[in-house]
Amino acid sequence: MTKIFVINLESSVERRKNISHQLDELSLSFEFFSAIDGRMSPPHPLLKRYNDDLSQTYRAKTLSAGQLGCYASHFLLWEKCVELNQPIIIIEDDALIFKETFINFIQDIPELPNHIECIRLFKNKRRKYRSYSIFECSSTRIHKFTKGHMSATGYFLTPSGAKKLLNNSNEWYMAVDIYMDRFWINDVECYGTATPCLTNDPKFESDIGYEKRTTTRNLFKKCKREWFNLNESIRRHIHNLKFKFSMKKQ
Repeated sequence: MTKIFVINLESSVERRKNISHQLDELSLSFEFFSAIDGRMSPPHPLLKRYNDDLSQTYRAKTLSAGQLGCYASHFLLWEKCVELNQPIIIIEDDALIFKETFINFIQDIPELPNHIECIRLFKNKRRKYRSYSIFECSSTRIHKFTKGHMSATGYFLTPSGAKKLLNNSNEWYMAVDIYMDRFWINDVECYGTATPCLTNDPKFESDIGYEKRTTTRNLFKKCKREWFNLNESIRRHIHNLKFKFSMKKQ
């Protein structure tokens, strides 16, 4: 059985109870992973990887303490995946699990081909994207997505995928889910289940929080961000074209 890790801040007792109840109902064993609190003092050593200059240059914003703690928590579980040398499922504690599709996916994991290294288990949150079927298990269809999902609520990850995420994460300057969405940079292709296995439970507000903007962005910063976004779009589009071409050759 694939190990399931649930990211949870020790102070988030209600979330802990809620996700425990859902997984217990499915008779699934799981392990809580103590989330890194980005507000703690002294800060966790991993937070030294954050580069605010790059964040301002490319994103024109500063990551909040909650976003940094979230990044560190996922990063440590990527390391755990490599250490265990086996695939794992990572779930954030505000997840609402769709019982049938989630169980079907877990049962289908042994059928997955080795080249599928990471699978998002929730609905893509982008306004516009395309997806197409890549692989069909007994009960689960895996799709390739042309844009990332804009969240890290729950995903399946293999050791090879975890290594790639780690190797390309030496400096942090964007939220962890946005970093994971940059498949043309981290080389972890963007796959997801055609039918969602879980979503964010609407009764829980985000624990992450966002840094409030204290000053108006000047024209230079706005132009830099627009240039960065345009460059990202071009590189993503080229990557997707190459991927589609390689699939046709197979």
